Parts: sequence; C-alpha cells; structure tokens
Amino acid sequence: MRVCVLLLILISSFSVCWAHAVLPSVKKNILEVYTVKKGDTLWDISAYFLENPWLWPQLWQANGYIKNPHLIYPGDQLHLVWVNDRPQLQFKKNVVLSPQIRVKHSAITTLQETLIFPYLAENKLITEQSLAQLPRVLGASEQRGYMSRGDKIWVDSELLLGTEWWVYRVAAEFVRKDKPDGKVISLKEVARLRTSEIQENMSLMTVESCRQEISQNDILLPAPITVSDVDMHFSPSKPPVDTQASVLGHLEGHRYIATSQVVVLDRGHLDNLAAGNVLQLFKPGAKVTGNKGDYAYKNEHGWLSEKQQLSRSLVGEVMIIRPYEYFSLAVVTRSLEPFRAGTLALPPRLTDR
Repeated sequence: MRVCVLLLILISSFSVCWAHAVLPSVKKNILEVYTVKKGDTLWDISAYFLENPWLWPQLWQANGYIKNPHLIYPGDQLHLVWVNDRPQLQFKKNVVLSPQIRVKHSAITTLQETLIFPYLAENKLITEQSLAQLPRVLGASEQRGYMSRGDKIWVDSELLLGTEWWVYRVAAEFVRKDKPDGKVISLKEVARLRTSEIQENMSLMTVESCRQEISQNDILLPAPITVSDVDMHFSPSKPPVDTQASVLGHLEGHRYIATSQVVVLDRGHLDNLAAGNVLQLFKPGAKVTGNKGDYAYKNEHGWLSEKQQLSRSLVGEVMIIRPYEYFSLAVVTRSLEPFRAGTLALPPRLTDR
C-alpha cells in the first residue's frame, strides 16, 4: 500500500512539474529552415528561432538530431519541426569533399570569438593576495617615466629567457560585501614584452607591442593561452531559479554600460552559476513619497510621509562567459538603454521579454 501511495505522489509531482515547465517560445514569421552562415554564433541562431533564446538547449536536448550543438558549421541546415506540440530542430549536415579536415575550432562559437576570447584566455580578475606576488615594472635605465614599443625596461623578477609576458594595469576594484574575502581587482592589457636578459632579482625586457605607454609599477602576467586551447563552446541556459545577482560595474570601470561590453556580477560558480547562463537586467523602480495629491520622487515631506516602490524595468540581458568563485564575467547580449552598477541580474522570465 505504501508503495502504491508513493508511486501516486511521484506521478502527481512529475505531472505538476511538467505542466509548469517553460517551453521554448518560437518566433513568428520565421523560415523553418535556417542555413548556418560564416560568422554566426550559437546565440545568433538561438535568437533567430526563439523569443527566449536561453531555452535553446530544449530545442536539441529532446532529440538525437543534434548530438552536439557546439559542432555546427557554416553551411549546415537546421530544420524547425513540431513533435507532440513541442518545437525541435532537425539537423542536416553540409556535405563537403573532405569532411576530415573539419576541426573543432571551425565550428560556430556561442558568442563572437573576438569578443569573448580575451576574457577566457586571460585572468581578468585577481585577488589582492595574487596581485601582491606578481612581477612589477621597475623602469628604464634612461629614467623614462613612460615606455613604449622597442624600449628596454626592467622588471623586479627573474623571468625565463625568451618568454613572452603581458603588461597590465589595475582598472577597477569590485567588492562583495557578504564575503569576508570577497574582493577582486580587474586588469586591462597595456603592452607585451619578451625577456631578453636576466640578472639577479631582475630581468631586462623588450617591449614588442603597446596599447598604452608602460609606467613604473605596472603588472606582468605570462602570455595567455592560444585560441586553440580555449573552449568557447557553451550553450545558452537558465541559471538557478533563486539567483539574485547585481552588476558591480563595467570590467574596466566605465560608468555606463551597453551591448557587447563585459560586466562583473556579484555571484560565481559557488553560487551555482555556469558559463552560458543568461540573466535579465532590471533597473530598480523609483521610490515615490508623499500623500495623495502631493506625490514626489524625492522625500521632501519628512519621515512621516508614505512611500511606494514602483516596479522595476527591464533594461537588457547578459550571458555569463566566465564564473569565478564569488564573481562572474558576463557579456551584455542586449541592452535597451545604457545602465550602471547596481542593476539587478535575475533569471529570465517570458513576461519580461
């Protein structure tokens, strides 16, 4: 009897969960066959088919036609079909004369490779403890305050001869107040160097290229890994339903943020966030004070006046590209208006689309 009751409970629970599952919302008036073009990204294709592109995995996970959505190539065709009232994609491979020459990195990536590669290959966020241990620029023998391409400069560490190092400068600091060690520092690239001579406790470096002039105390990190060593294939997905994150700011400290820029969120992989998670951005609603007939945005009536919180407004979307322990880097995939630090980042909802 207990077994029967338990089975009934499980079946009922499953039915309720299935009934409340959010289905992908297919856009109207689109072609049901899409040919992948060079330069397409997984996000582009998701947004072509769906009003809610973060539900992209449901289009292919429910069937065996697309065994690996990260291995879609230009020329391949995606066919939108309906099975049991649910949308699915069927896959038709583009036949080429020498299919064996296809390699993983010619497949389309989740977002534009040039946009996300620097943030996956380079360590853009570091702790104060790590920062204190990194090599620093001592200066030039000629006592120049600023150094550029072709110059010889000294750094305060013995580095391996012939190795390439990149020069960085502190761009901004981000603090997560609910964590005692929740502080990270963002870095921006300044120049690229190569070790040409080693002496006791220092190395002479040749400046090979510059984005900005190098200054004393700039930071050195080893040259990042190459494109072929970076996995830029991850699917758009929904974060945990209880996620409540905030935008701490632009990675390089800019005041206003817009599409294709990178932001720092105050949640990371220890909060169960993962690369590919999509969050919607909301600007907190204004607070209105005062009594009927005397409403104002600013509290000009003292602490006795009534207060009302207006609803928040949707300002954009971000996709997480690199989660750290307590923080994440995210690319703004859509912005309806420029926004600033303090913007809320929450799991997406169909009604806000």
